[in-house]
Amino acid sequence: MAGYEFYLNRAITQGDQPDIHSGASGYFSTPQRGLDPHIFDGQHIKPGVRDHILGVLQAYLDTRYQGVRTWLAAWIAGSGISFQWAGDRGNGDLDILFGVDFPKFYETNPTYQGISEAEFSDLLNSDLKKNLWPRTALTNFHGQTYEVTYYLNPGTTSESIAAINPYAAYNLTHDRWDIRPPELPADPRSLYPKGWWDAVENEQAHARTLVDRYSRLRASSAGLTTNSPAWKNALDSQKIVVAQAKALFDDIHLGRRQAFGPDGSGYGDYYNFRWQAHKEAGTVQALNTLATADVEARKAQETDLYGAPLDDAATALAKAALWNTPYRRS
Repeated sequence: MAGYEFYLNRAITQGDQPDIHSGASGYFSTPQRGLDPHIFDGQHIKPGVRDHILGVLQAYLDTRYQGVRTWLAAWIAGSGISFQWAGDRGNGDLDILFGVDFPKFYETNPTYQGISEAEFSDLLNSDLKKNLWPRTALTNFHGQTYEVTYYLNPGTTSESIAAINPYAAYNLTHDRWDIRPPELPADPRSLYPKGWWDAVENEQAHARTLVDRYSRLRASSAGLTTNSPAWKNALDSQKIVVAQAKALFDDIHLGRRQAFGPDGSGYGDYYNFRWQAHKEAGTVQALNTLATADVEARKAQETDLYGAPLDDAATALAKAALWNTPYRRS
């Protein structure tokens, strides 16, 4: 069986080339006077938009769980419902965050009583990302296409989304604003100190170094003889640069959670600023391309070895917890 380096080399050769100049983020864009007219009538969400978003989520969960409407609450959140909706946000994403009344959920779905809230969130989010997100990636609302994503955050209950500090949240369940978008200056960049910009620029310089090295290795390895010493050295170098790129991407991506956790400050938090600045610069997209090479390599290796890719650690633990419930064992 071929080693990881072989699959990584194949993923690099066949995968996309990272482009650190193709970023997009509306975070620093000039705010508009009103909200997105494709989504809102003034300050109120259009009924058809609300009905569609809720309907898709409820119908999907109905195929897997009981009593969905008794324990589910959903919000539309993020920059798509802020005054910066017209900025260059890439795919024009709409983030749908939902919460669960877990006592009611466990009551109507007793099979899951042996699984924690965090484990259930991991299990469901993995399912949604794999099976629902592809269906909603090109959703059209009144002539505008949006990438609609659904996500269960463990800090969100069926009563409140405030624990995760969203900078805008429209309650779809009750058809109301729970957190109105912030009023921002014409130049939002002026809100952030020089030290923050300096830190991000240093990380961007490091990312450019990794991307340049990745590109050189990709080009050079294509002309080398398989299993030659030079080819093996190139594979070792590829492995190192991809690992470094993945570590930086994970730090930036996962770090953003701190902004929207109990100890974060939401929209204006450094970790959200950092994420958005890297999105705008193209750092996030380029590093994710490199990180994807690692993911694809591991999936290919696991498929050849086991017949299918293995679950990630969080999903595997959640499935194990579910399997070990007394209801499942009986």
